[in-house]
Amino acid sequence: MDDSLKTPAALLEEITELRRRIAELGTIEAKHRKTEGELCEARGMLQLVLDTIPQRVFWKDRQSSYRGCNRLFARDVGVDDPIAIIGKNDAELGWKNGAPPYTDDDRAVMDTDAPKLDFEESQTRPDGSKTWLRTSKVPVHDHNGTVIGILGTYEDITERKRTEEQLRYERGLLRTLIDNLPDAIYAKDNACRKTLANLADVRNMGCHSEAEVLGKNDFDLYPADIASAFFADDRSIIETGQPVLNREEYFVGAEGHKRWLLTSKLPLQDDKGQYIGLVGIGRDITERKRIEEELRESEERFRLIVENAFDGISIFEETDDPLQARLVECNAQYAEMAGRSREELLEIGTTRKFNRTLSEVGREFIYGGVAFRGSFMWMRPDEKENVIEFTGVPIKIRGKACTIGIDRDVTDRVTAQAEREKLIHELQAALADVKTLGGLLPICAWCKKIRDDQGYYHQIETFIASHSGTKFTHGICPDCRGKFDHEVAVGTK
Repeated sequence: MDDSLKTPAALLEEITELRRRIAELGTIEAKHRKTEGELCEARGMLQLVLDTIPQRVFWKDRQSSYRGCNRLFARDVGVDDPIAIIGKNDAELGWKNGAPPYTDDDRAVMDTDAPKLDFEESQTRPDGSKTWLRTSKVPVHDHNGTVIGILGTYEDITERKRTEEQLRYERGLLRTLIDNLPDAIYAKDNACRKTLANLADVRNMGCHSEAEVLGKNDFDLYPADIASAFFADDRSIIETGQPVLNREEYFVGAEGHKRWLLTSKLPLQDDKGQYIGLVGIGRDITERKRIEEELRESEERFRLIVENAFDGISIFEETDDPLQARLVECNAQYAEMAGRSREELLEIGTTRKFNRTLSEVGREFIYGGVAFRGSFMWMRPDEKENVIEFTGVPIKIRGKACTIGIDRDVTDRVTAQAEREKLIHELQAALADVKTLGGLLPICAWCKKIRDDQGYYHQIETFIASHSGTKFTHGICPDCRGKFDHEVAVGTK
């Protein structure tokens, strides 16, 4: 139909339809412009996100050429604008010496269509510094599912690697120290199972390696009675947080002998303050305990000897006053010689209060620093005087200058000696008189009287008695008796 023949109404309808289509085209164009704006805004937002996150982000095509990256990645390359790396591969960037492994990783991910996640690799930066990266790479697909490249991310873990390396060094140093200490060192978890044991602790349990004891408790390693005591301690420490310090305890070693440990156990806490186990340190004091036992036995033997000795034994400690010392120990015999109890003597204390007179010989040697001998007179409370001979030996006791004295009561001996000397003197005087009688005595041949030095005659009995102390008794000898009887018989008497 010719347009000129159309009615006005028809023409108006066409014009209206035309306007409607023009309006639709405008709306479509506006939507398109809006979509482009939104897309641009989304791209900008995506780039902002990529440039803000701490990870490096990049993506490549099938030829491992870079199609984009964020700013952190670009800075690692050595450029400021990410656009500068588009179209380049790893061999053309600052780490070209390390490019082959990166390309191999890209190819493996694209060929297998399988991601490679969280692997660590080193990288040499353009400035020559070495860094460590934790990298992930995933395949990128088009709308048909075909792999068209990869998307990669990585973060710089250089500082963490340095920290780990330092931690490994410190752990190695600590472990070397722990394993070479003579003390047993161990750790247990909150179930009282071993989580650490050094070589000394391993040997204490009769094992050869730490692996043999890890995860085991005391019941797996010791007899039940000993294990029960250890376990009770461990539970108490873990539950209360109260440590055990320097406590002596024993166990039976692999050789079947009792061994002693000086043990300390301290609770372990996590970062929330919860008790999660304990650390123990055990010092082998078996030899010390043996020496202490021998010392106790020696002291007991010494005590028995001292207490049962016939001599008085004392220990004096020097004081600031050089003329007196303080009694710190003595035996019963010493107290007996003093006429006091041991307790009383120790309370009196100093020699100045002991009421004794020291000979000059003894005093001379007391302060000479060498062994000395002497004697003194001791006036007892009962007014009996004892004569004491002593030997003193200077020694050091706990760093203090002391003297061990051995005293002997020689009163009886001195008294006997005095009596003996008196008797000897008397005998010597008598012998002198006897010697006088032993010379030539002038005697009358008729009356048998003896003339003394003054010329007087005395009966022989009187003379001998006065010069020798001899006493006479009188009688008749058999010859004289016979003669007397004969004379009577013949009438001459």
